[in-house]
Amino acid sequence: MTQRRLDHLTRLAHEHLDDGAAERWLGLLRPAVQLVPAGPGDPVIARLGGMPALPEGTPWPEWPGNGPLSFVVEVDLDALAAGGLDPGLALATEGRLLGFYFDDPEGTGAIVYAGDPGSRAGARLLHVTGTPPSAGSAVELTGRQVLTWPGWEHPVLELLGLKEVMEPFDEVLTDLLEEELPDAWGHQVGGWAQPVQGPVELEAATTRLGEASYDEAHVAEAMRWRPLVQVDSDEAAGTSWGDAGCLYWLVRTDGSTPPDPADPDEIAFTWQCG
Repeated sequence: MTQRRLDHLTRLAHEHLDDGAAERWLGLLRPAVQLVPAGPGDPVIARLGGMPALPEGTPWPEWPGNGPLSFVVEVDLDALAAGGLDPGLALATEGRLLGFYFDDPEGTGAIVYAGDPGSRAGARLLHVTGTPPSAGSAVELTGRQVLTWPGWEHPVLELLGLKEVMEPFDEVLTDLLEEELPDAWGHQVGGWAQPVQGPVELEAATTRLGEASYDEAHVAEAMRWRPLVQVDSDEAAGTSWGDAGCLYWLVRTDGSTPPDPADPDEIAFTWQCG
């Protein structure tokens, strides 16, 4: 059973923070859907690898001048909704999210980088409806409900006066995550991201403002983004993003309305590795 439950996190927060700081931190918690290998009889929420079914007339995504993207992940929105799972932000309740990424199969050195507008076509997220599940998936994933919190470097902690008091508590939270996700960052829908390095929201802000920084404009922009899908390196799927890194698709939203992946201004992508 996950320890990322409200009762357990409430107890830990009040053990390691004063009451005011504990309540401010608890107010930051967001639900998310952790994706874990599906067992017999488990509902399949997501799939890694395989061949997705694209609607008639939908071309395979490619990065002009570099080549076709690789298919990475499918999230079954019907199954997510039917399971009563809460990703912490509004999503469509039918169809599938399909994530694609250019992993440079020919070793050309082309890199998808959030701060480089020219590489934006190297990652795509499609919302399709009326299609069957991906064929030949390497891994099938089910979902479990968890609570998530912002990483140690996220600017929201400083904005709420929590940055200076979090250090000992952050060690406790890190230990908790390592118990659940040993040597991994995890596959996830919604919530706060598990960053390999710094806040992924700041990297998403670069899609509008240029090179990431902690200046006031970048912090304000970062606060408008929420993680949508996180895909870890996965031995079973035969994927390793850099040095055992993660892929992140984010959406520019307050979480109240479903995002439109067809709107490039609403979707950002970044990846991080150790």
